[in-house]
Formats: sequence, C-alpha cells, structure tokens
Amino acid sequence: MPNTVEHKVEMFMLARERRAQGKPVWDRTIRIGHVWRNENMTFTERRDAVVRILRASPWVKDRDEFDQLVEVVDNLAEAEDAEEFDGWWDELYDHADGDRVWIDRF
Repeated sequence: MPNTVEHKVEMFMLARERRAQGKPVWDRTIRIGHVWRNENMTFTERRDAVVRILRASPWVKDRDEFDQLVEVVDNLAEAEDAEEFDGWWDELYDHADGDRVWIDRF
C-alpha cells in the first residue's frame, strides 16, 4: 500500500463512510507513546519494544505468518538503523490506515 495522494483520499473517504454509518473512525488503538518518546532507550531497545507491542496486539497476532503485515513487522524488527526503520514504519502506517488501527505515539 503506497503512501500516495490516492491512498490518502481513499482512507479519508473510508473514515467519512464510517462516520456516516455511526461507527468510530478507528477500530482499535495501539499505544506505544511510552516507548516512542523514551529518550533513555537506545534505538535498538525502542525498536524491539515497539515490535513486541505490535506483535502482541490482536491486529498482528491474529494474522498468518505469511501475511504482508507480519512481514512488515518482521522487517521493522530487523531494521539496522532509524532510516531503515522509518521506511518500514511508513509501510506499517499504510496498513494501519486501511485496517483502521490508530497507532498512538503520544
């Protein structure tokens, strides 16, 4: 799922449809802010903690090992540096948008 204008428009329309149906915009929230903002952790510690939280969430845990989302999380876990992590993070966010999962980093 690319992070394109088309994708953003599609996700906006999906949120709008959900509101019109009386549903919340997001189906679930995954809270990682306590890790994301922790400046006392190294990159590796933060990466590993975020991946642990994601893998423990029903959003990821209930997926088949060959699911594209699981592959993205696995790649996050193996990211060697922040730049590589950020690339996989962008892809994870695209999946979260489509699955209506809010990843709360704050």
